[in-house]
Amino acid sequence: MTQTLSRVLDASLKLAVTLSCGAALAALSLGSAVAAAEGPAKARAPAEPVIAGGKPQRLIVNPTEDPSRGFAVTWRMEAGAGKGLVEYAEATPGPAFEDAVQTVMADSEVIQYVPRNGPPVSAIAHSAVIDGLKPETLYVYRVGDGRAFSAWRQVRTAAASAKPFTFLYFGDVQNEVESHGSRVMRMARRLAPEAALALYAGDLINRSDADREWAEWFDMAPDLHAELLTLPSPGNHEYGPPVDGRQPLAPQWRQQFTLPRNGPAGVSALSETVYQVDYQGVRFLSLDADAISDSPELADATLKWLEARLTDNPNVWTVVFLHYPIFSTAKGRDNAELRAALEPVLQKHGVDLVLQGHDHTYARGRKGGPVYVVSVAGPKQYVGGDREWASRKATGVQLFQAISVDGGELTYKAYTATGALYDAFRLSKLARGKPARLIDLAPKSAELDLKRAP
Repeated sequence: MTQTLSRVLDASLKLAVTLSCGAALAALSLGSAVAAAEGPAKARAPAEPVIAGGKPQRLIVNPTEDPSRGFAVTWRMEAGAGKGLVEYAEATPGPAFEDAVQTVMADSEVIQYVPRNGPPVSAIAHSAVIDGLKPETLYVYRVGDGRAFSAWRQVRTAAASAKPFTFLYFGDVQNEVESHGSRVMRMARRLAPEAALALYAGDLINRSDADREWAEWFDMAPDLHAELLTLPSPGNHEYGPPVDGRQPLAPQWRQQFTLPRNGPAGVSALSETVYQVDYQGVRFLSLDADAISDSPELADATLKWLEARLTDNPNVWTVVFLHYPIFSTAKGRDNAELRAALEPVLQKHGVDLVLQGHDHTYARGRKGGPVYVVSVAGPKQYVGGDREWASRKATGVQLFQAISVDGGELTYKAYTATGALYDAFRLSKLARGKPARLIDLAPKSAELDLKRAP
């Protein structure tokens, strides 16, 4: 397929040169008066052929259950595009990889609906899982429909065993996603260029089915989403108004993400919102906080699944991420029922780090085992409430976190949108199941507490 496309491109290039050289003659034949009025003829680039479906949009890579052997790719194309496909190969220093390209056909879904906010949506969603890959290997890939393709992108598979790596964590972006959120994403890539994963703790956008907001989310960080394995957990703003007594998940969630389907067995409502990923010595567990809070049945299924995944865990480190905080940080908020359900389980099984959002402030503290963090990446900020449990806190500031794991050490750094280090600590432990020792590395700067109202 690659050689065929190359021949087509060569032919197009020859045609472009011919048209460019003959531009003046063509103008005279169409009307000498017009040509004279415009002055000397100018060489013009040939018009590009119209391709149904346009170029791929909203490209993202997600992890599979075993990210050392594969990755998942999801994208969207306009209505009228052909069947989706992914071309991939082991990366080479030059273009030689094109001679070894393999192709995987995507699963496709026609999207047609009228959101509550915005114009009707008509498109085609594509997703594909690339598996059978080599561990710890850099791959190139591109997506398209055989006529239009994305640029070649690169993604590295995980090592097959524990090995140092860095991941990013973002609290709520939610509002003014592209205009304000994008600078946080750019700073994160600048300060942690080696990061392999990106975690989102919910409220990626503001209105669950507002398609233009989802477009902003992808445009906010196109390079990050296309080359870092992205692990999102849903927030309450990914859920719409109740229908038949239950809030529906935004249709875009499963159309735009291809996440591991290893959540509670037989519970379709939690598919691709509750999931597990093991990556180089760390077990990551995404919980659907909204589902736990709104449905006793879903809460029970989640807790049983969580117990099982924490009990059967060979990794040294465990990171849980969800939207609603176990310990709230904003004025007038408290998730008492969620805390009563989850905190004993997290303590019992020695979870190391719990990453959360929702409260649009920053706080970090330790309560009986795990270190709890609440953070916000977007511009919407709340006034801080009761945060006596927190050893570090802030309001009125956008942050992101770069977290590095190296054997028995986990180093956490929280940066502001301007790149200033605001908070840092290190967890150190000898083996799985042993309590980690916390070393506070926070700079001695004054508290960031700007008291910006919601």
